Amino acid sequence: MVNISYASERESTICGWFKERLYFQLWSSAAPHPDESRIKSYKHIEKVKFTTSDNKKLNGYVHRAHRNENGKIDAKGYILVALGNAMIADQMIGELKGFAKKEFDVYVYDYRGYGTSEGKRRINAMIEDYKEIIPFLNEKYEINMLYGISLGAAIISNAIGSGVHFDRAVLDSSPSRFSSYGCPEEIDPINNLPEDSSNILVITGQIDGVLKPAMTSEFRLLAERRGATIFDGKEYAHPFMDRDPAIYQDRIKRVIDFLTGTDSY
Repeated sequence: MVNISYASERESTICGWFKERLYFQLWSSAAPHPDESRIKSYKHIEKVKFTTSDNKKLNGYVHRAHRNENGKIDAKGYILVALGNAMIADQMIGELKGFAKKEFDVYVYDYRGYGTSEGKRRINAMIEDYKEIIPFLNEKYEINMLYGISLGAAIISNAIGSGVHFDRAVLDSSPSRFSSYGCPEEIDPINNLPEDSSNILVITGQIDGVLKPAMTSEFRLLAERRGATIFDGKEYAHPFMDRDPAIYQDRIKRVIDFLTGTDSY
């Protein structure tokens, strides 16, 4: 059963009244402003909205499943992507075209307080939102896939720890802990890994300059002990920041292949 918090408690600060506000102000300052012109050249992207239980509207996009540019097809399932701190939906949805071409509908939402979504930037609220979004999408699709990037990987980890159903998940560059920032240990990603993590891929990068190996290795090693597939990329930087196009494509292929069940690594 998924444990969800409602209404006023959702946007409460749980990592220190001043510290949490300051961190999110600093972390989110690198995110670009919304610009719908970024998606004009894509044929199969549509706007989506999700209203949370505390009545905040989260805006995003779905990249519809397709094989080619000629038309959409019935999706095999969905892939929900939880973004990193400096990312917004209209910036990233086009980057996920390869996922949609594997015949999955790909969803990306702006976190509350980011992009065009309502609400305040609070870690508790973000976690609770995804604990609602996942069951909502599960009702519409038979196959349920999750891809979390950096902060998004930590948020997806917490959703998984709450008991949401999913078929496969990729957690790319998740921090091991939030408690080092003054947050409660119960939301540490390392404390939300399932005992059986065999349907999870954990990716870390040895040259990640944002979340350095010391910040991610504890999570990766525990995931490995619990049966997850792991990959510690010798030439991997932070997700979507790999400078070498070949490394970038290798990472994307690794994620797609795991989620679609065609992994051969």
